[in-house]
Amino acid sequence: MKQQSIWTGEINEKPCSELNKDIKCDVLIIGGGIAGISTALNLKETDNVVLIDKDKIGYGVTSHTTGKLTYLQGTVYTDIQKACDFNTAKKYLESQKDAIKIAVENIKKYNINCDLEKNDSYLFTTEEDKRLNSIRDFLSKTNTDFEDTKLPINIPCKDAIKVKDTYVFHPLKYIIGIKQIIKDKVKIYENTTVIDMDYKDNHYTIKTKNGHTITANKVIITIHYPFFIFPGLMPVKLELKRSYALSAKHQNETWNAINIDKEIYSIRFYKDNIIVGGFSHDLSDNIDYKKEENKLINFYNEHFINKPEKVWLTHDITSHDYLPIISRLNAKHPNLLVATAFNKWGMTNGILAGKILADLVNNIENKYETLFKLHRKISLEETKNFIKSNFKIGKTYIKTKLDKNKEFYNKTYITNIDGHPCGVYIDENGKKHITRNTCPHFKCSLIFNNAEKTWDCPCHGSRFDIDGNLIEGPSVFDIKMPPNKK
Repeated sequence: MKQQSIWTGEINEKPCSELNKDIKCDVLIIGGGIAGISTALNLKETDNVVLIDKDKIGYGVTSHTTGKLTYLQGTVYTDIQKACDFNTAKKYLESQKDAIKIAVENIKKYNINCDLEKNDSYLFTTEEDKRLNSIRDFLSKTNTDFEDTKLPINIPCKDAIKVKDTYVFHPLKYIIGIKQIIKDKVKIYENTTVIDMDYKDNHYTIKTKNGHTITANKVIITIHYPFFIFPGLMPVKLELKRSYALSAKHQNETWNAINIDKEIYSIRFYKDNIIVGGFSHDLSDNIDYKKEENKLINFYNEHFINKPEKVWLTHDITSHDYLPIISRLNAKHPNLLVATAFNKWGMTNGILAGKILADLVNNIENKYETLFKLHRKISLEETKNFIKSNFKIGKTYIKTKLDKNKEFYNKTYITNIDGHPCGVYIDENGKKHITRNTCPHFKCSLIFNNAEKTWDCPCHGSRFDIDGNLIEGPSVFDIKMPPNKK
């Protein structure tokens, strides 16, 4: 079984060049995932737009999703009603339907070959769960057609509903298709990592890892987790979940599904494959990731015949009120925009973010601008979630600091070298790989991810390979040892 997303396995695309000089632009988009590329598409007729990504466009979190375009999103509507109110949940539902329309229109208008397929979406439970009736009630009140049914597959299901007019697609092919459309109008630089950002004289100066600077009048942050702490205090507003997914051979079927039980899992099909994902948990739960991954694999093996061929992990960022953040940062920084916290539904919300952000840049009123603004009314439910989340992160932070000589797995451990905590991984050839063990972002200690052989931050999700190279932020720095200490 290969540790690789199903989407990246069949793509062979030439990368864009990295930034090799100092440049100036009107609008800079940082992050080339679904939100960043969608924003660039909507700004392609705007003069002097630049898009940068630390890797290849689309190869971050977007390439690790299940690629659903659906508005039947688990318990999100009842969750939003609890944290906010009915009208807010209704407006969020409308936004998701609009996002699907935008995606389908883009695919048809630009003839993007991304295996778009119309699907029925199922929401089900394996036990008696009154929440499904609450979702029925919500859909009825919003005049959303649904059907009471059972799953069209032999796995545990006591109750289910189905909606139509939803889709699945190949998310990476979609992004690459848009990249080809905009490349002559938007300057794109890959392998270009931001390490710092300053604001002075009404413009932003962005410093990159390769030593060059970008001066921009407006900056849009569409990376998975914003890299800055101030302004905005993003780390206390967000929570991270880790999820798992696998693919295996299976006849293609035209439906997708997700349950609402304690152990949540989703199902969709792609060509002659089935994709099963789920078994999410809080990232700040300092646990054995391989063990959690095996929960998904064991579940799959109980219900399906063909052996899994690929398995992968992903992060999801959630907000405390279950609504995405797609917004200007604040009144002092009206030209600094951010999109994050898509709450596990990144395909619809990323595409929607592209429209909202472009409208904000062009000072066009968008009907969802208020819904997703960063500084919105705080409810009691959101406050409770905020306290719970940040207490858990704080507890994890302290616990990792106390584990000064922890052994994670056989031949993988933390030790002190010259007074600095370091992580040591010994590979199958007996070679030691030594890194710093402190995340540069918020100084949390790292844990070893035995599933993907990486050093991961359990506080905010930064990830590094066994030699200390940055894989995923919010950190913008590596954790490599000095050459004389390796």
